[in-house]
Amino acid sequence: MRKLLWFALVIVALASALVSVSALPALAQTPTPNEINAIAKELWCPLCNGVRLDNCELQACIQMREVIAQKLMAGEDKDRIKAYFVQQYGDVVLGAPAAKGFNRLVWLLPVLAAVVGLGWLVFFVRAGLRRCPAAAKAASTTSKPTAKAQDDYLKRVDEEMGRDEAVPEK
Repeated sequence: MRKLLWFALVIVALASALVSVSALPALAQTPTPNEINAIAKELWCPLCNGVRLDNCELQACIQMREVIAQKLMAGEDKDRIKAYFVQQYGDVVLGAPAAKGFNRLVWLLPVLAAVVGLGWLVFFVRAGLRRCPAAAKAASTTSKPTAKAQDDYLKRVDEEMGRDEAVPEK
C-alpha cells in the first residue's frame, strides 16, 4: 500500500511539474509594455486626429493596446498585427496613406511641386541676371547732364514754382 501511495505522490508531483513547466512559456510570452508600445507607436488612433495609439487615453485605444498584447501572446508578428488593424479601421490607423494606386499622388505631388517651383526660381534668377548687365551698361553709356543743362532745368523749376530768383551762374 505504501508503494502505491508513493507511486501516486510521484505521479502527482510529475504532473504538477509538467503543468508548471507548460505555464512558464505562457508567462514568458507575456509582452512587456515596451513591446506593446513599439507596435502602438506605429499606429494612430482612428478616432482622434493626429494622436498615436501609444499616447491616446480613449477607452477604444486602451482596448486596441490590449488586442496588441493578446496578439503578441498568440505569437503574431508586428506586420500581421498592423494588417489586422488596417483591416478593421482602414489606412487611417497607419497615419499615412499606402504608396500604391491613387494614393501615390499624395507622395508624388509635393515632390513634383518642389521641382517645378525650383525650376521657376532658377528661370527667373537667370533671366534677372541676364537683364542686369544690360541695364548697367545702358546706365554707364548715358553721361551726366552738363552744367548748362542743369542750369536750364533749375531755371524751369524756379519759374514753375513762381520764383523770380535766377539761378546763380558759376
